[in-house]
Amino acid sequence: MMIVVTQPEALARGAARRDRAPRLSIRRRALLALLAAVTCAVFAGALRNGWVSFDDPEYVYENPYVNRGLRLDGLAWFLGHAHGANWHPLTSCSHMLDVQLFGLAPAGHHAVNVLLHALNAVLLVLVLHRMTGAWWRSLLVGALFALHPLRVESVAWISERKDVLSGLFFLLAIEAYRGWTAHPVRARYAALIAVFALGLVSKPMLVTLPFVLVLLDAWPLGRLRGLPRNPATRAPVRTLPGLVGEKWPLLVLAALSAAVTFFVQRHGGAVVPVEKLALARRVFNALVSYWRYVEKTLWPHDLAVYYQHGSGAEALAAAVAAAALMAVTAVFLWQARSRPFLVVGWLWYLGMLVPVIGLIQVGSQAYADRYTYLPAIGLLVVIVWAAGGLVANSRRGRALAAGVAALTLAGFSVVTVRQVALWKDTRTLFEHTLAISNGFAMVHQKLGEVLLQEGEAQHAIEHLEEVLRLQPGYADAHINLGSALGALGRYDEAIAHFRAGLALHETTEAHHNLAYTLAKLGRVDEAILEYQAALRINPARHLTLVQLGTALISRGRPAEAVIALRSAAELSPASIEPHRLLAIATLQLERIEEAIAAYREVLRRAPDDLDALNNVAWIRATCVAAGLRDGAEAVRLAERARDRSPEPQAVLYSTLAAAYAEAGRFPEAVRAGERAVALARGAGAAEEAARYAGQLARYRARRPFHFGE
Repeated sequence: MMIVVTQPEALARGAARRDRAPRLSIRRRALLALLAAVTCAVFAGALRNGWVSFDDPEYVYENPYVNRGLRLDGLAWFLGHAHGANWHPLTSCSHMLDVQLFGLAPAGHHAVNVLLHALNAVLLVLVLHRMTGAWWRSLLVGALFALHPLRVESVAWISERKDVLSGLFFLLAIEAYRGWTAHPVRARYAALIAVFALGLVSKPMLVTLPFVLVLLDAWPLGRLRGLPRNPATRAPVRTLPGLVGEKWPLLVLAALSAAVTFFVQRHGGAVVPVEKLALARRVFNALVSYWRYVEKTLWPHDLAVYYQHGSGAEALAAAVAAAALMAVTAVFLWQARSRPFLVVGWLWYLGMLVPVIGLIQVGSQAYADRYTYLPAIGLLVVIVWAAGGLVANSRRGRALAAGVAALTLAGFSVVTVRQVALWKDTRTLFEHTLAISNGFAMVHQKLGEVLLQEGEAQHAIEHLEEVLRLQPGYADAHINLGSALGALGRYDEAIAHFRAGLALHETTEAHHNLAYTLAKLGRVDEAILEYQAALRINPARHLTLVQLGTALISRGRPAEAVIALRSAAELSPASIEPHRLLAIATLQLERIEEAIAAYREVLRRAPDDLDALNNVAWIRATCVAAGLRDGAEAVRLAERARDRSPEPQAVLYSTLAAAYAEAGRFPEAVRAGERAVALARGAGAAEEAARYAGQLARYRARRPFHFGE
């Protein structure tokens, strides 16, 4: 069916004038500023929210290539590797930049998401206005897009940076295309290709952009042959195949992005095989989900971070949904001659959802609020332009429409503020989800996980056992249940669940937790093998490297420990523990200078660390190698340790006595030594007191104590 677009000549002339002089009036600029300000105010609660343990650890604060800030090796890594079973290096780099600017304090990361969303809202208004000439309708679409509660998941979830960042490039690409249609020169088309490429490496969902541009060619750009020519559009008019064909560079980029995404997601285990979710159920869910999104756009209620697939085939519901989709599409096509925005907005909505509608199932969710971030724009265009057409010739109608729009925006804002607050932390988010769901296994799993992290192991066990009742093959539930049981000292039960989880799905976490539990039982050699198995899956897991180093030290294998601990220190430069353990391992290897250097790294990060202060002071005072002794430094460090200790400690006074003796201050050495002996005897440490007494005898004889002499 040929789509014919009627566009008033006045609108076309206005569009041409705007392209020549796109400056907005002061009032319109003020309205855009107000839109941005209101958007930031409505989402400001996100700045008080923390991280959620749902993708945020993997994407940001536990990712060793992100949490070190902006580094060249991190940039190179993300260009060649997946991130969360996705390849979106520009988004990953934006997280690195956030860490560089704000560290791991979540407020800064949230602020960037909010600002990007506000910018997208303003850009949407400008793009629609420049294409259609309809200021008030464009402004309303932008406001509804900005303040709608369905946007919360994309904005308040730090890991969904890919939505707001790709949205920015999506809108810039549409504006670049509009600019090219007004002045069709190669440089502008090249800019379009570049912006599209940036969008794809932010989130591959933008593969549908060429399809959206073809829709915009039909309306409002008027480039489809047989339609009224838009004077603002100077690019050649073409047939539908011609419009598609001229976008071949964009289609090539989209095809490459789709192929890379499918490969990465399947390789990362995110693609659900047909054996686990039948094709028929996927189709049924996709058809019904189109209407779920429409419902939540019109009446946003019971919004949650996770929606699970239904237990039944839902064939009848899918048949009704399919019939309704075809009926609406047919009606909009029938109205295309007089109301082209209906079919353009509707197909925008349907088409942009195709990559995430679930035909290729990625993850276990049936649908998700975040998937509507860009597709919903098409629906909003349908609603706003249709309503605008109904009241265009009636002053009362326009006043009524303005009132309804204001009330709608106010209502959406209130719901959005409340929804943002639910993203305060993982527990709040999933307790809300559990309250409005039917007790999905995944929701119980996340609650069990966060309760375990908060030290409520017994409460966590209740949720995790419910997971295994609902879904016995849930590997992560076995792992977390094992951790909860281990926290209660039920190690044998914990080991059984870790092994059950590993039998279902081998992960770094499972091997690590099993190793930790085996070490608790004194089975250190078995623990070392499990730590090594964990690192074969993920060589960059900082905590596993630290624990492996600890285990190797305890088994008298310091050389191997040094290798693991150096890797841990490189992965997390701000961490103290790898350097402390490196000092212990190198001391076992009698590499004293390396041990001192490792302790100095501890002190550089924590100047009042008593262990490091005391140990460096002891080495400087008592080392048998004269070249490594330094009485003055030993005294300075030992006095600092004594002064920073919350209570007197025998070991600190023993080190202080040795330091005074090395510095030749024997009366002070005697007094400190006597205090060490008294404190040890008072604590009932007879063996320790005897050792300190032997050292004290040397100080009374005006001889320093050198270890090993």
